[in-house]
Amino acid sequence: MLKWMAKLLGDSAFELPPGVPEAWAQRLEKLLEPLDQVDGGKGRKGLARDILGFVLQGEPMAVLNEVGQRPEVGERFRLTGYHYGRGSRELPDVFEHFGELPPAIALRWARVLEASVKGQASSCRMQLPRGTHWPEVLLMASAETSVTGWSSERPKAHGLTCGQIEAMLREDGLEPASLLAACFATPIDSGYGAEQRLLMLTDLPDYPQALERHLEVVQPLLLAAAVGQRLHMLAMLARATAPTLEQLAPQLCELGVASSKQVRIQAEGALRRCGTSASAPLRELAVHGKPEQRLHALRLLHQLGTERVDGADVTFARETAAVDKAPSVQALIAEWDAGRQAAEPEDEAYEVVLPSIDWSAANCRVPPEALARLWKVIDESITRSNASMREHHARMVTQGHKFPLRQDESFTAADALALQAYLDSGQPRPPGRTPQRGRGWNHVAQPTLKLAETDGVSPAAMLKVLLFFDIATSHDGMLIHPAIQAFNAMHRRLGKPSLIDLSCMLDQAGQSGQALLRNYCHAWGSPFAGDWPNEDVWPFFAYHLEAVLQALLHDTIKDYSFGRAGLFRAIATLPKPPAAAINALFTLALGPGKTDRGPAQEALQHHPGKKERIVAALADGKAETRAVAANWLARLRHGPAVPALEKAVAKEKHDVAKGAMLDALQALGQPVEKYLDRKALAAEAAKSLAKGMPKDLDFFPWSALPEVRWADSGAAVPSDVLRWMIVQAVKQKTPEPNAVLRKYCEMFDARDREAFGQFALETWLREDVRPIPPDEAMRRAQSLAQGTFSSMANYPQYYQDSPNLGKSVEELTAVFLPGQLRQPAGSAIGAKGLLAVAATCARERAAGPTQRYLKEWYGSRASQGKALIAMLAWIDHPSATQLMLAIGSRFRTKSFQEEATRQAEALAERKGWTLAELADRTVPSAGFDETGTLELSFGPRSFTARLLPDFKVELFNPDGKKIAALPEPRQDDDAEQAKEAKKAFGAAKKELKSIVDLQTDRLYEALCTEREWPAADWAAYLQQHPVLRHLVQRLVWVELVDGKAARTFRPLDDGTLTDHEDNAVELAEGARVRLAHDSLLGADAVSAWQQHLVDYEVKPLFQQLGKGHYALPEAKAGNDAIKDFEGHLIEAYALRGRALKLGYTRGPAEDGGWFHVYEKRFPTLGLQALFEFTGNPLPEENRTVALLNLSFASSADNSRGKLTLSKVPKVLLSECYNDLRLIAAEGTGYDADWQKKSEY
Repeated sequence: MLKWMAKLLGDSAFELPPGVPEAWAQRLEKLLEPLDQVDGGKGRKGLARDILGFVLQGEPMAVLNEVGQRPEVGERFRLTGYHYGRGSRELPDVFEHFGELPPAIALRWARVLEASVKGQASSCRMQLPRGTHWPEVLLMASAETSVTGWSSERPKAHGLTCGQIEAMLREDGLEPASLLAACFATPIDSGYGAEQRLLMLTDLPDYPQALERHLEVVQPLLLAAAVGQRLHMLAMLARATAPTLEQLAPQLCELGVASSKQVRIQAEGALRRCGTSASAPLRELAVHGKPEQRLHALRLLHQLGTERVDGADVTFARETAAVDKAPSVQALIAEWDAGRQAAEPEDEAYEVVLPSIDWSAANCRVPPEALARLWKVIDESITRSNASMREHHARMVTQGHKFPLRQDESFTAADALALQAYLDSGQPRPPGRTPQRGRGWNHVAQPTLKLAETDGVSPAAMLKVLLFFDIATSHDGMLIHPAIQAFNAMHRRLGKPSLIDLSCMLDQAGQSGQALLRNYCHAWGSPFAGDWPNEDVWPFFAYHLEAVLQALLHDTIKDYSFGRAGLFRAIATLPKPPAAAINALFTLALGPGKTDRGPAQEALQHHPGKKERIVAALADGKAETRAVAANWLARLRHGPAVPALEKAVAKEKHDVAKGAMLDALQALGQPVEKYLDRKALAAEAAKSLAKGMPKDLDFFPWSALPEVRWADSGAAVPSDVLRWMIVQAVKQKTPEPNAVLRKYCEMFDARDREAFGQFALETWLREDVRPIPPDEAMRRAQSLAQGTFSSMANYPQYYQDSPNLGKSVEELTAVFLPGQLRQPAGSAIGAKGLLAVAATCARERAAGPTQRYLKEWYGSRASQGKALIAMLAWIDHPSATQLMLAIGSRFRTKSFQEEATRQAEALAERKGWTLAELADRTVPSAGFDETGTLELSFGPRSFTARLLPDFKVELFNPDGKKIAALPEPRQDDDAEQAKEAKKAFGAAKKELKSIVDLQTDRLYEALCTEREWPAADWAAYLQQHPVLRHLVQRLVWVELVDGKAARTFRPLDDGTLTDHEDNAVELAEGARVRLAHDSLLGADAVSAWQQHLVDYEVKPLFQQLGKGHYALPEAKAGNDAIKDFEGHLIEAYALRGRALKLGYTRGPAEDGGWFHVYEKRFPTLGLQALFEFTGNPLPEENRTVALLNLSFASSADNSRGKLTLSKVPKVLLSECYNDLRLIAAEGTGYDADWQKKSEY
């Protein structure tokens, strides 16, 4: 017997127990050794010896109690604290030979681990008999993951087997299947991370065999009631063998027809592996189940039978569906027929041949001069950084701060030789090196980007360089930023690698090629390979199609940075998506998930047979699916669907679905009235109201409803009808009105309708911000005051600049009370459907209170704000439309901007206009007619208001005499009309300022975006508009003929056009018009027009000419940012002031509450300009900052993925460049030490 010398046992030799590998004992000794160190009161001499003795020999037993009382033991084992087992193992691996241990010794070690977390036992999740925790703790220890951690990443068990754990359970007097049963039966909501831990058992290599051994234990647990638990059961069966699943076929079939779509989708994969064993249970459910179960069972039989080429199941499904009583089940026939027409032939299935990767020294060669330059730049960066850190450290030390000086280690000649050897090796895997990502990211990332742009460097060589410096992939396998930049740049230069090339390279280099799917779908920044040609992308997705579909349907990728929109883009790259992908898309396109619905429908845009499947969905068993199908048909303008829609609407009992069907019929040119029965409306309303009111309407003042009359008869609309409309709108939970509501409200008297809509809007607004009671406000203010008073007393140094310093509790209460009195008691978001009534009925009065609400509550009522914006899109009045457009272009909250732009685009689509045309055609006139006159009637006599070029308004009495103000009405005047006239006059003057401000911004955007108008549209909507015409007269315009500038001109007050030499201009037929810019005119023409404006005392609306023109150098056309002003210093407040004046808004706060960009949106182009600086914390400080760059991005892209500069309109680029130049001029100019002077 081998004698083993153990230091912990006093260097005495003794025999290891039989079966204990010496290597395992040595690793255990090394793991325990630090526990003998007494440091700061922790540890005990001999503790490690006692633990080792207990594990190997069973004595002393008392050590378990001591371990339970010493938190440092759990921390040493990485079982407490925050450890997540990422990357290489930090501890001696005592699990490598663990499977060779006798059960008794293995159990004793597991009990030591269990004892080490005794104080954290509440963090254990698995529910085993006797409150046993050691199996769970053993699994966590094998993953080197703490039981107290908080991570969304699932720990992976290592070095254990089910067979061994079963033997340990027997040794402990428990049933061998105890752990397996616990992993199935423990509720996944029993604590944070419970499901992740329960799934760890499936990591063990012999788990499938254990599952088969103990099938009788698992079988009764599968049909749990909760959806989440059912999904967990199916996840636990993911590694089950086909024979095991065949024995579970009855239970899996029950799950396959469950009411939860998530459960059905997960069960479908398991049933597919059951083969013919699933047929009999499914047939039973197809005949004797509930209607929804019958539908799902038949759909599964048909689908699985088709895949197995099992004609019997397919025939059974069709025949059974045809005679089923439920229309939704019968509709399966049409669905199958449409799917069969569109299904691809078997011989068209994708066969992707994986490329061969050349790792030879010749192909991985890096030009010596490029490699030398790389090392030189890296060395200089490290030297410069270390000097800066030393200086910063010295400065902090003089200020009393104490922290260690950090210096980056320089690379050596040995590193250079190692890289060259790796490049020459012909081997894809990198040499073993100490992780050095920090050093690589800080100093190597930028030089490697230059290397990617160097001729003679292949993709294989590039990957080797990135892997060598540890800047290729993250711990989860994804490419990290330096690698993304490098391969995107390389693809721009060479057109390679393709995505599947790179995937194979990564696999062969020991990385994860499939992880590129997550890079492609990354939600932040420009997605990797997002602009690569489809032919360089689709083979990767065809090869990994199953992973794409799993992520699409089963949401298998839980990473919070994963963007599902990328999955739809991935499928769209395929030359012809296979039937499985098409079915997955239809499931989402007609499903309840609003986020996926739109992208899925868009991905099916060109799919043949699509319309037939949508029509079939009108008979679906779920009202929401029927509504989605109807809405989709409306957008498609699919005329042949009219008969099916008419049939469906006649049967429809669900109000939301019926409304969607009527919307579709109206969109398809059918008069909605013929489907509505006004005579039966009162009875229908009373019947519906008898079911009760939604709780969300408890606040509504029903008794205060305004009286509403029918327009044709003047008869009062029954109050029950008005109540029913409100209730139905609230039930639909959307501020966008459906066709039923719109059509009935169109039948109301116009003034009554407006009053009804305004009442609904103001009631909702009032309820949403109804303040808390005064006594509650006082209590909160007092509590806040007491807390602030105590904090100031304890930490006065943090309040030196606070105006509250030195105030008493009573004084602080008085300061805080006004704010508390305004705190909303609750929210009316649950009743946002009420806004659909306002959207249908309200008109010009709606914009004012909506604008005030958004301005005041934007920071704390995001959902309400978006609902109001959606409402504005449906209000049929220019003031509402223009407010929505203004929000889309310049509101301070980005989510509001995006919602307003989305709603504006939808409104433009409904009207058949572009977004720019919508803005032109809905400019309010403030009541002035085309001559600039506003008639103000007092009944027997009328006054006149005339609009002047400077937007002042003159008043004239009935005799044409100028007066200062409207008089009080005389006895013979109509008092009500006089009151309305005064209100209209006041509103007109107030609205004028808003119109001028908004249209000035819009015309400047038109300059930047190079907007062109057909001459006729320009004349009708701009030159002849009573307000806009005064704005366009202060600008210089260009006539375009055949796309080329022909003449420049300016409109005059009399409606004619002139050039700068006072010659009359008449626009050619078919000409187009745009705003002049320095980039279009020569220097002489610019000078002439500037002199013309001076001569005629015309103040330009904005500086249109004379700023100069920035022309993008050809060498920078492929860049995504302008860095001409990088390093220019400016005070933060000066930067903010100038940026705001130029129309920019502050970008979003990021990590640590810092923001780094100012942005300006150009909605008609869907772009935003972003200029980046070194950043400022919130609340802002007036500190020195440095400008960095100017870039452009899609305004629909939350990630701010940058566009290449060549894709930006030239005028927009020039104007934004000049903005940045003006901002830089506010500062002190470029400073070589800008990084140091702008650091925090």
